[in-house]
Amino acid sequence: MSSLRRLLAAIVCMPALTAAADSFVPRVTEELVARQPGSIDERVRLISEHARPGAQAYFVGFAGVGEERVFAEEIDLAERRLAERFALADRSLRLVNDQRDLERYPLATAEALRYALLALGKIMDDDDVLFLALSSHGWKDATISVSNRGMRPSTLGAEQLADMLREAGIHWRVVVVSACYSGSFIKPLADNHTIVITAASKSRPSFGCGADRDLTYFGEAFYRDALPGAASLRTAFHAAKRDITTREKAENQRPSHPQGYFGPLMEQKLTEMEAVPMAALSRP
Repeated sequence: MSSLRRLLAAIVCMPALTAAADSFVPRVTEELVARQPGSIDERVRLISEHARPGAQAYFVGFAGVGEERVFAEEIDLAERRLAERFALADRSLRLVNDQRDLERYPLATAEALRYALLALGKIMDDDDVLFLALSSHGWKDATISVSNRGMRPSTLGAEQLADMLREAGIHWRVVVVSACYSGSFIKPLADNHTIVITAASKSRPSFGCGADRDLTYFGEAFYRDALPGAASLRTAFHAAKRDITTREKAENQRPSHPQGYFGPLMEQKLTEMEAVPMAALSRP
């Protein structure tokens, strides 16, 4: 089966919900499903117009669960923070499940992510860096949830993601997984050319999900508070980890134990690529 056909098959429309309970919720339709590959292709075409010589940063965001707005909001902030720091210059693509708006971004499924990474791999040079941010519910079997109103629920696995990145030929990458039990993503992804940051260890939940929240605890501590003023990605991670630990202790929560793996070659490459002048890092 071609990659385009797999992408279409991965987004299966469910029967229409009764209007009485869900008339306000946009629904995934067959016509919307058919437009998904074209939406990704168009975004990649626009991204290619911003490709430049030398090492460049690219961003892919994946908001897995559409029934809770927190995941889409977190990916929005992740893109903005990383754009500020690493001069993304519109080299970004979001795959978003958000029941409030099904049209703004392509839908997030495992096959959509594979399709997008393959397309980006064709325009990225060997020295370019991918920032991949994932936000969703996570599970102990090293997967994160993929769901939206009108879509068949599924998952995205750590090994599956590692295979996608290898298949796309994307060697330099920073992967941030905001989900429960997300430490399970480290081992399949870790190498000298990769940084992996997770909201929790492989055996612990993280906190702050919900339809009434804008960010998870990790999103607040890492993307909102630590990243703008940190001297490095490692520094931002450790500052966020301290803040999360303090908050969980105050709330009598079981510690989530955020995890970080910093491939030495990737960490050195980021030092060389830093785009934000140090004087600007202190702004709120």
